Amino acid sequence: MKQLLPLLLFCSLSFGLWANNLQISNVTLTNDSTLTFSISWENSWRLDGTPPYNHDAVWLFVKKRDCASSQWSHADLSATVGDHSTGSPLEAYVDGKDSSSVAKGIFVRRKTDGVGNISSVSVSLRMVGLVPGQFDFRVFGIEMVNIPEGAFYLGDGGSSGSSFREGAATTPYQVTSEGAIAYGNTAGKLYAASRALTATIAADFPKGFAEVYCMKYEISQGQYVDFVNSLQSDQGNTRRITGTVASRNNITGNWPVIQANTPHRAMANLGWADLLAYLDWAALRPMTEFEYEKICRGPVTPVAGEYAWGTALVTDANTLVTDGTATETASNAVTPGAGLCNYNNNTVLGPMRCGYAAKPGTSRQQAGATYYGVMDMSGNVCEQVVHSYSDGKDYKGEPGDGEISTTPNAGHANQASWPRPEAAISTSSAPGRMLRGGSYYMTLVYLRVSERYYGTTYADDGTRANYVGGRGVR
Repeated sequence: MKQLLPLLLFCSLSFGLWANNLQISNVTLTNDSTLTFSISWENSWRLDGTPPYNHDAVWLFVKKRDCASSQWSHADLSATVGDHSTGSPLEAYVDGKDSSSVAKGIFVRRKTDGVGNISSVSVSLRMVGLVPGQFDFRVFGIEMVNIPEGAFYLGDGGSSGSSFREGAATTPYQVTSEGAIAYGNTAGKLYAASRALTATIAADFPKGFAEVYCMKYEISQGQYVDFVNSLQSDQGNTRRITGTVASRNNITGNWPVIQANTPHRAMANLGWADLLAYLDWAALRPMTEFEYEKICRGPVTPVAGEYAWGTALVTDANTLVTDGTATETASNAVTPGAGLCNYNNNTVLGPMRCGYAAKPGTSRQQAGATYYGVMDMSGNVCEQVVHSYSDGKDYKGEPGDGEISTTPNAGHANQASWPRPEAAISTSSAPGRMLRGGSYYMTLVYLRVSERYYGTTYADDGTRANYVGGRGVR
């Protein structure tokens, strides 16, 4: 029977001009199973022959809804890359992490080396497994950054008592493979004085050596609202986070018409269960604390006390310009070699726009970017990651499947191998989770790449807090 798929709905995730302005538009159905649309974003790059030897990309996935139903579900895509197409200069990429028969999403990225804007390039995605009927569709996109395979260091030589090191020495520990890592305070073993490892880290724990794609920005308020509005009623009410402009959380309304009045601003107040539900829905996964350090530091020798931008110098982003808009930034003059960073709960009193420090012509340090070009990994809102001890060490890094739980326990990630995806939002009940990178609320010491203090304080805590956000990897 021929499928009737007459009318498409689409969701365009729009960032501000300096946050690369990702736009998905003109969604059409070109046959019974292929969606075609235009994609644009700014400041794209591919540098295969030049450091940092990586590229950016957009993770694309599709949600579908039978016109007779109010419930959205994930649409599977073909796992054969040739079934998808893109215009120049892009290519489609299927990472093979789902199964041999379906893909939960695909990446689009530059096919060859180049730098610049991507302007209205056509993309076609072939869906599989559709049943006959009339459907609405929504296409979602998330900007990502490629983190290539390679060795890197944990710890920076002892700037913090909780940081990683090699044995009892104050030297960083080099990760050279995804193989098992022995723990202990002797030479050649990984050690930390607090929140120390309790057993050998198994080979299947994601250590940061393998290639991964990381969200370029923290989850924004607009992205989180798009997520909640695409759930069914009981799921949406579980994940709904609204409030006044206190702590700059500016989300209002009720499901399914929740609104983000500052959609470009980083999402705070995320509990562990909120983050995991979003990542499962988007077919991503949480990063580990090892991956956090790799994404920040890259392959280079650590700098003592460094922040995500690779130096130990900071300029406080405390003078807002165009507050609440798509071009929100800070006008502070940046000290040479320093990163512009929202920290110390000084004047701003909440998260700023995702990518607020990146302006035309800024350096890596001025933009507060990591070695690979990921934004805001120090300050703004805390990153929630899987720790490497007790409940966290058994994590294997499987990506989400695009679906979250339904009644009777609706609205949770359904990946059983993830650390406590059903953690209560009001209790200290999230074994396996820790905070890294600091936030607008914290002083400088907690923004350091090596700092693991919040692996001791507020670790394994599922409570929503107005300085905690997150992002995912795949």
